[in-house]
Amino acid sequence: MQMANEDITIYNKWYNRETRLDEWIRTQISGVSWRSGQAVTVGDKGLFSANTYTVRIPVSSSPCDAEFILPENYSAKQKSSLPGFWTIQNGDIVVKGLVDDEIKKASDITQKYSNVFVVTGWKDNRRGPLSAQHWRIDGK
Repeated sequence: MQMANEDITIYNKWYNRETRLDEWIRTQISGVSWRSGQAVTVGDKGLFSANTYTVRIPVSSSPCDAEFILPENYSAKQKSSLPGFWTIQNGDIVVKGLVDDEIKKASDITQKYSNVFVVTGWKDNRRGPLSAQHWRIDGK
């Protein structure tokens, strides 16, 4: 995949049934493609502008110490087994760069970094030749 020369940190949201709170599990991934831009929508009170983001993670860039699993399988895991897995789901947070922050709530990270977004959609594009297989993440 061309231009896969950026690093990201993804914070997966995981609901702790015991404490009834969301927790954030961090995974760092190197060798991704990061694109950002602006999108405008028209509303009753005029134009509204928002940052948009697209990240593509080649399968070859997947962290070697963690296995990708679907969101429904991730949420079913016990907390003790989560460090061996990562996922992509709406509501996750992606930061450009490798960061080590431990967070309790989304604003702990979204207010600290400028190149950060909340996942609003994703696609599993693991088909075709290995060189083209990737995950696509969209966000705002």
